[in-house]
Amino acid sequence: MKEISKNIKEGQFHKVYLLTGDEGYLIFQASQMLRSALLHEGDEMNFTRYDEAKIDLSQVADLAATFPFFSQKRVILFQYTNILKTGKDEFLKILQDSPDTTCIIICDSEVDKRTASYKWIKKNGYVAEFLRKNQKENTLLHFLVRILGKEKKQIREEDARYFLSLVGDNMYQIRNEAEKLISYLGEESIVTREDIDRIVSAQIQDKIFDMVTALAQKDQNKALSYYNDLMLLREAPMHILYLIVRQYRILVIIKSMRKLHKTDDEIAKAAGIPPFSVKRYGSQLRLYQQQQLESCLEEAVKLEEEIKTGIISDQIGLEMLLIRLSEG
Repeated sequence: MKEISKNIKEGQFHKVYLLTGDEGYLIFQASQMLRSALLHEGDEMNFTRYDEAKIDLSQVADLAATFPFFSQKRVILFQYTNILKTGKDEFLKILQDSPDTTCIIICDSEVDKRTASYKWIKKNGYVAEFLRKNQKENTLLHFLVRILGKEKKQIREEDARYFLSLVGDNMYQIRNEAEKLISYLGEESIVTREDIDRIVSAQIQDKIFDMVTALAQKDQNKALSYYNDLMLLREAPMHILYLIVRQYRILVIIKSMRKLHKTDDEIAKAAGIPPFSVKRYGSQLRLYQQQQLESCLEEAVKLEEEIKTGIISDQIGLEMLLIRLSEG
C-alpha cells in the first residue's frame, strides 16, 4: 500500500500492477485507489474490467494499444481471471507492446511466479502481495476502530480484541460485522461486550465448527442441515466457504505444530486464534489424519479459485463440496 500511495501522490505510475494474495479486501482497496487516481470519476470510456475466465486476447491487445479518449490513461482491470496462467506468451506480448498511456491492473489470489509474464511484471511493473499472515493484530484493531470511529462509535481495546476473536482476520468480515454493530447501536456511541454477543455472528462460527465435525464423521445429513441453517441466516455461500477454509487451515496448523511439541501460545499465534481456543479444536483433530485435513483444505481452496474465475457458481460449488467431503 505504501508504494501504491507513493505512486498516487507523485503521479508516477507503473505500466502494470499485479495485486495478489489472500487478503481480498486490501487487493480491492488498492485496485480502487489506482483506478480513482488514474481516471476521472465516472470515466467508463477509458476503463475496462475483465472478470471471466475466458478472455478474447485479440480484443485485449486492440484495447491495450488504443490511446485514451480525453484522458491521460486507459485502465484495464483483470479481476481474478487467472490471466497470467491462461494468457501465456500472447498476454506477455500485450504487456510488452502496450503504450505508457495504458495501465493494466491484475488481481489474483494466487499466481505462478515461474511464468514469463510474472517475471516481466516483477522487472518492469510492480507486484504487491497482500497476505493475511502479515496482518498484525494491531493493524486489524486499528482497522476496526477506524470503521467505528467514522460513525462516532467507541470500543474498549479488550472488547475490540474479543470482537476479533469471534470474527477472525478477514477484513471484509470485520467490516461487515462492524457495520451490523453500527446499525444496531443507533444513537448509542459505546460498543459493549453485550452488543458484540448479540450482533456478531459467533453463532455462525459455531455452526461452521459443528459442520466440519459432521464432515469428519461422514454425517452428510447433519452437515447439510448446518449449511441450511446458515443459508436461513442469509450468510453468503462465499463467506461460508471462507470460514470452512479458515477452519481447515487452523486444524492443519494445530496438528502440524503439536507434532513438533509447540506450546498453545505458539500454536495460537501461528493459527491466528486466541490461546484459550486451541484446546477446543482437540476433539475435532482426533477425527482427522494429517493427510485428510490437508486434502480437505486443498479441495476447499481449489473451489474458492473456481468460483472466483467463474468456472462454477458459489452455491452449487459449495453444496457439491459438502457432499464430497461427507461421503463415507
